[in-house]
Amino acid sequence: MRTVRLLAAGLTAGLLTACTGGPLGESPEDLAAGAAQAFLDRWSSGDVAQAARQTDAPAAAREQLADVQDSLQITRTTYEPAGEATCSEARCTQRVRLTHTLAGIGEWSYDTTVRVTRPADDEAEGFVVAWSPQVVHPRLTDETGLSRERTLPARASILDRDGAKLTRNGEVFRIGVVPRKVRPETYPEIERLLDVDAAGLRDSVQAAEPDWFVPVITLRESDYRPVSDELLQVPGISVDTDVWSLPPTSTWGRALLGTVAPATAETLKSAGPMASSADALGVSGLQLAFQEELAGTPGGSVLLVDAESGGELATLYTARPRRGEPLRTTLDREVQSAAERAVQAQSKLTAMVAVDARNGDVLASAVGPGIQSYDTALLGQYPPGSTFKVVSTAALLQRDAVRLDEPAQCPATTTVEGKSFKNYDDFEALPPGGTFADAFAASCNTAIVSRAQGLGDHAVHDTAELFGIGGEWDLGVDAFSGSVPSSTSEVDRAASMIGQGRVLMSPLAMAMVAAGVDSGTPKAPRLLPDHTGEEPTYAPLPDELAGSLRSLMRRVVTQGTATELDLPGAPVHAKTGTAEFDSDDPSKTHAWMIGFRGDLAFAVLVDHGASGSEDAAPVVRTFLQSLPG
Repeated sequence: MRTVRLLAAGLTAGLLTACTGGPLGESPEDLAAGAAQAFLDRWSSGDVAQAARQTDAPAAAREQLADVQDSLQITRTTYEPAGEATCSEARCTQRVRLTHTLAGIGEWSYDTTVRVTRPADDEAEGFVVAWSPQVVHPRLTDETGLSRERTLPARASILDRDGAKLTRNGEVFRIGVVPRKVRPETYPEIERLLDVDAAGLRDSVQAAEPDWFVPVITLRESDYRPVSDELLQVPGISVDTDVWSLPPTSTWGRALLGTVAPATAETLKSAGPMASSADALGVSGLQLAFQEELAGTPGGSVLLVDAESGGELATLYTARPRRGEPLRTTLDREVQSAAERAVQAQSKLTAMVAVDARNGDVLASAVGPGIQSYDTALLGQYPPGSTFKVVSTAALLQRDAVRLDEPAQCPATTTVEGKSFKNYDDFEALPPGGTFADAFAASCNTAIVSRAQGLGDHAVHDTAELFGIGGEWDLGVDAFSGSVPSSTSEVDRAASMIGQGRVLMSPLAMAMVAAGVDSGTPKAPRLLPDHTGEEPTYAPLPDELAGSLRSLMRRVVTQGTATELDLPGAPVHAKTGTAEFDSDDPSKTHAWMIGFRGDLAFAVLVDHGASGSEDAAPVVRTFLQSLPG
């Protein structure tokens, strides 16, 4: 008898090495060791059928290997020899360390024994694995089987700046229908009770198998209970319960915080190796971006069970679940709630951002009305209209191309290289002795455009960079920091002066402009204080420049287009904006408002709004009046 060494999985079965280190020949011992390794190589490669053919009981081996692989949801098997194989002319025995990767649980390692013998058929040549259930696991028999259990930890919460929970785990009711039980009256009843598209549901049901669960809608308990009695009487209705991570309401912070929902093929791609198709995963926002951190690590067990009854006989392996890590944000719950009240009261898509001007912390980010999953507040790319005059005026002031007290005219139109520019609503009058400051307060486009010729092609772009526009931001979620290309013509430069042409901004980017004027030092926005990398730093604005911009924005409130915000208490500074977005139809506009009060800077966008003073100003007023104190 002699010993031989098997190589680890993944190496060629023929490269067996004797204990002396020399290459193996074709002796019976070498052939026996080769048969053992051939079996293990095929098993570890996932080819159960081929592995079974290396045994003396191919049918039984294939059935048991496949059953174990399916029951335990094994995605990968590897092996390492545990010591040296002991071989004789007719038999070879090898201890092996098996490691199975169990989907959604982790790795399970244990030792087992593989025995190789000559086939019972006298005419057969070579060696085969002597099959028994103990090859799979030493405690497995014909009367037992293996099963698994998986345990998910509670999902961690997203927190506000003070550590209070913005999301909590709560029960939800997944309402669906079973196609074979659906009746004609099912659809109008579902539409009446749940306010869903019955036509779309009908198409889904017709495409489904008879006993499938076809999802309709998922409701919180507060929304489910009022309709539950009637709903459960509807033919075909089926209700499952689950536990999801939920914000205070279905709309509160939804676009930023994100949502959790049953796994899909798409969300599984980014959910990490421990996620399962049976899990509820982050679908959007922070819930998606920090899925692994919030979800934690699942645990589980491998059980030895009675093959007939399924009763548990022993626990062979246990992995404890690990709770997720809470995600702290800079959001202020009261400021966010005020922003939610403001945007939810609108009829048009409205996005609002509020930041702390002192440090760039994002205090609120709200999108409404209703349920909005796309984060327009952070990602929207819109022409900012006249709110951008804060930046273009800064470019003029930096280059001594304008004085606040210099006389100004506000003609209804002005022409640049054949291109006509006009004021909003054909405004054309300033008070007698009107100055540039008056023109800014009245949001006179022509007064700003006429001064563009005093600037170079890079002036507005370079000034925008002083405010961080176009910079690299690390918020933990995607955000658009704005785009202000250098001008390529007189017309292009004139358009950029009033936030048109190729200038694009997000509400967050414009809020950061207002914050830079407020504090005097532009900042990069910050959302996740514990996950922020190296933050970009910007030079302070010259004192005279910052003071002039503050004075101009205050004048907008006291005598200009934002007098609705001249509220009691701390003074409000603001700038309205109306941005055309369809060159073929100048009547199509978005409404903007940016500003600050104390250390609180803000920006509001009303998609398809008529004007900043008409549509955006009331949003800001509601927001400011909803804040505590």
